[in-house]
Amino acid sequence: MKTFPLQYTAAAAAGQMSFHLPRAVQYEGNPVLTATDDQEFAGQDATYISVLPMAGVLPDPIDAYYAYVATHDGSEIWLATAAHPLGPWTWRRAVLELSATSFTKHISSPSAVMHNGEVYMYFHGVHPTGRQPTALATSNDGIHFEQKVFPIMSTHPNLENHWYGQSVSYVRVVKDGPMFIGTFQGNGHGWNAQANGVTTVAGLAMSDDGIHWRLSKKPLLGNMPGSRGPFASILVRLWDRWLMLFNDDRGLSGALSEGSDVTGPYEDMGCVLESGHWPFPVFHEDKLYLLCGGINAAVIEWK
Repeated sequence: MKTFPLQYTAAAAAGQMSFHLPRAVQYEGNPVLTATDDQEFAGQDATYISVLPMAGVLPDPIDAYYAYVATHDGSEIWLATAAHPLGPWTWRRAVLELSATSFTKHISSPSAVMHNGEVYMYFHGVHPTGRQPTALATSNDGIHFEQKVFPIMSTHPNLENHWYGQSVSYVRVVKDGPMFIGTFQGNGHGWNAQANGVTTVAGLAMSDDGIHWRLSKKPLLGNMPGSRGPFASILVRLWDRWLMLFNDDRGLSGALSEGSDVTGPYEDMGCVLESGHWPFPVFHEDKLYLLCGGINAAVIEWK
């Protein structure tokens, strides 16, 4: 995973500065990507986006960036490409359909990383049992995907009394060197009705190969009393710290690890962006772009 930006990283390592996250500013040209009549979710907001830089990665990429996009309850995951995180984005094709998976109601929340020349795309859906585990599809060209492992992250057998008994979903995977690190949404039985009154929580998953995963015994981040969340969490490595972005009742919020250990503990940073949901961070030319549901962008710039 890229550590950004390099000049700040060097200064932080020398003890010359502490963690600094400038204010996120909404892009005036939002939305940067909208559905057309070709997508099944035309007229709806595309909710989930996962972006991979492909320049110098694939032999002959269509564009510099590939985005995998889905809505919440759809049956397709689509590919869009662009030369810049702010677009213009071009829809290409559906790269994975519900009928080609082990799910029965919907597929959603694509999360893509590169590994050994392949695109690993994690996604979730509704299984005939009613639970929502995570599966893995792979591709050699970023366009043609095939489901390889199902489930790759399973729900806990204790449906009613475990914090991920109902759902291990909305996984966001990043790579830190050879290690795969993911956060996921854990739910118990029912709609956010969980054991001990806990609502949606964020769990941590780790893997050496992207196939065999270890799920945390306890939530990485729990909900604040009386609120829903955290959900839609994702990790970003900055200055040898881990920034977790997630949604809760405040909007798009953040939490920062106390040190370099991804397992935490994490300190709440409050609201980062009031109107951003389901964020995906993209580094480009000394800026951090947050591509959120809609698809709307916010920009964080270190000056």
